[in-house]
Amino acid sequence: MARKPTQQRALATYEKLLDAAGALLSEVGVERISTNLVAAHAGVSPPTLYNYFADKYDLLGALGARLMAQQNALVVLDPAQDEAAIAASLIAHVTLTQASPGGPWVMRMLRAVPQLAEVRLASHRALSAALVRQAWIADPWADRGVLERQARLAVDLGYAAIELVFDEPELDIAAVMADAARAIRAVLT
Repeated sequence: MARKPTQQRALATYEKLLDAAGALLSEVGVERISTNLVAAHAGVSPPTLYNYFADKYDLLGALGARLMAQQNALVVLDPAQDEAAIAASLIAHVTLTQASPGGPWVMRMLRAVPQLAEVRLASHRALSAALVRQAWIADPWADRGVLERQARLAVDLGYAAIELVFDEPELDIAAVMADAARAIRAVLT
């Protein structure tokens, strides 16, 4: 399991390794990426990489978890949020993902690689639970099971819309996100 350091210099090395993995992921793909390749790209020795990560999938899992945490930090936990605000949040997710090393490839990897799917699922479950807590505060008489189902579906709709604009780059991002926001708003109503 990835061990995120706390000391500044070690944290810088950890982040450098994640950035190198993201950059290489978009260049060589998940099948051809290796810990030795990442270490060389980051300018560190393989033993240095193994101080932080047990293996390739541990490294890629940490890379995915970092992106998911950054994306989740953009979400406004307001079940009553209007469509325009939801669309703006989804566009911010696209912008953040584009700016992250290998961002679109990280998202694809989290869906395609069975060893890494739990990173995506755990992130989606946590975000859904946070949405449910906010909805529960707004309406403590609501059926919690319904809220949980709606929140989970809303989170996955947003994620799917973000993936879609990377898979189909000719699509109008604003239009896709407006459509997704409408669907999310409908699910949360």
